[in-house]
Amino acid sequence: MAFSVRALIADDDKASAKLVEVLLQKWGIEAVVAHDGLEALEQVMQPEPPSLLILDWEMPGYSGIELCQKIRQIDMANPPYIIICTARDSAEHIAEGLNQGANDFVTKPFNTQVLRARMEVGRRTLELQARLVDAMTRLDHLASYDELTGLLNRRALFERLHEDFSRAVRTESRLCFSVCDIDWFKRINDKYGHPAGDAILRQLGELLSQQLRPYDRIGRIGGEEFLLLFSVKDAGRAHKVLERIRVEIERFRFEFEGRVIPVTMSFGATFVIPDERVERVEDYFSHADQALYQSKEKGRNLVTFFDNCV
Repeated sequence: MAFSVRALIADDDKASAKLVEVLLQKWGIEAVVAHDGLEALEQVMQPEPPSLLILDWEMPGYSGIELCQKIRQIDMANPPYIIICTARDSAEHIAEGLNQGANDFVTKPFNTQVLRARMEVGRRTLELQARLVDAMTRLDHLASYDELTGLLNRRALFERLHEDFSRAVRTESRLCFSVCDIDWFKRINDKYGHPAGDAILRQLGELLSQQLRPYDRIGRIGGEEFLLLFSVKDAGRAHKVLERIRVEIERFRFEFEGRVIPVTMSFGATFVIPDERVERVEDYFSHADQALYQSKEKGRNLVTFFDNCV
């Protein structure tokens, strides 16, 4: 399927604009028309703007060159391809247009074959640009999210935790920092197979996400281990939240290929009251990890806070 674009024709000469519009429709390109520079800029500022712009050099409001300058100042993930239309065909004018942000130019009066060729060059360029942006987006997602669970990975999570701690200091918020992992996960893999273990991790990621609020932090930090960070009024409430999550996991029907697999989870946590001497995220992680070790030592499927470890 051919890559499709939507075009903007900006020309105060209505007859010329109509001619280009008819030609584009004939070539299968959807087009909108603006009859001055202000109207054209409004179209470009829409949530889903045209991606291929055909701008007349001389227009009221803003000239085609002025529009180029303004559009190139806008931060866009997918910037438009701009063709300037002009009767000025000297090397100096062409260079000026290109230097101000135009990608190409066509001279008036139009040669239909040349215009169509220029449009095709623009379409191909936009297609390659869209593919590149899509690839970069996917790479960025892979760099930040765990492929199996869809949760933040360790690196991305710790970056965001540093931001959360700084915000908590400014807003005097209180936080619960928890590290948790699946009990006897190796036994699950050995008994049911690694595909079953992967299925449990995916289901657990979904369950944990449902138990926390959209603005809370959750990520998979390795293997069967997860990290949670959420704002809470006091340590008592923090314990209740984690205990509720623990019980939900114990009750949940984890399934793989028609078999129900019992799963429990152990939690280690520390309550955080940020101040000007807030510890490093890595220190809180160490505290929560020590508490998790205590939960394991006490028999697993427990919530233990760092303060209770000493």
